[in-house]
Amino acid sequence: MAWDGDIRVHFPDWGTDAGQTRWPEVRSRLAVGQAVRGEVVCRAPFGVWLDIGSGWPTLLRVPEMAGARERPIRFEEYPPLGTVVEACVLWLGERAEIILCQRPQTPSDGSVYPETGDAPPPPTS
Repeated sequence: MAWDGDIRVHFPDWGTDAGQTRWPEVRSRLAVGQAVRGEVVCRAPFGVWLDIGSGWPTLLRVPEMAGARERPIRFEEYPPLGTVVEACVLWLGERAEIILCQRPQTPSDGSVYPETGDAPPPPTS
């Protein structure tokens, strides 16, 4: 089964019109920066999908995994299915996407967040 089929086992209306109508309510219960934990329900080449109890699949992409800035993370190193993972909400997309992050919220390299185009906050003294 392809990864999207694996997701639909846990979230049957994901990617459907019915699911899209539920998205505003799901999104209203989450906030960027919110700490979450959830079970890995699917692994894909670009990351792992979690069930955080929101009724919607959440994606922890490889670049947002802990340690990804220090070294490449291979597929074999992704959290296994059934593992409980802690992360923070990085982004809530208009197209019904929840993206998670395990790395610090502020990029240390001065770059912008690709999802939002936001620059990191200025350093504090």
